[in-house]
Amino acid sequence: MLRQNIVFLATKTLFFDIAWDFVYFPIWWYTVGLQHIVMNGMKNILAMADHLALRLLVLNIFKPMFAQTDRAGRIISFFMRVVILIARSVYFFIYTLLQLVLIVGWIIVPAFVVYRLLSIFILSYV
Repeated sequence: MLRQNIVFLATKTLFFDIAWDFVYFPIWWYTVGLQHIVMNGMKNILAMADHLALRLLVLNIFKPMFAQTDRAGRIISFFMRVVILIARSVYFFIYTLLQLVLIVGWIIVPAFVVYRLLSIFILSYV
């Protein structure tokens, strides 16, 4: 039975592990990593919608605030809720767009990095 050097075995294992990580990284990035980013983005969007209580504002838009049941109280409550609803809707729209930009950035960044590396090291000599 041949005895192999532990340093050789450790180096070989480390080399193959690092090589496999380089091969598997793009696969992980566009499958499991992308799925994680999309699910996390959706969770963040739903949490922000819950935090801003947009649905609750729409449901209570015609109810008077502070139990002011007279006509002036109802009118003021309606317009205040409309202003709050518009402001929160704009904020929610911007937040959703930022989440979508993060997801698109997750998809584009590795391709851009590969393109830049190729343009620096290979295409500059052609």
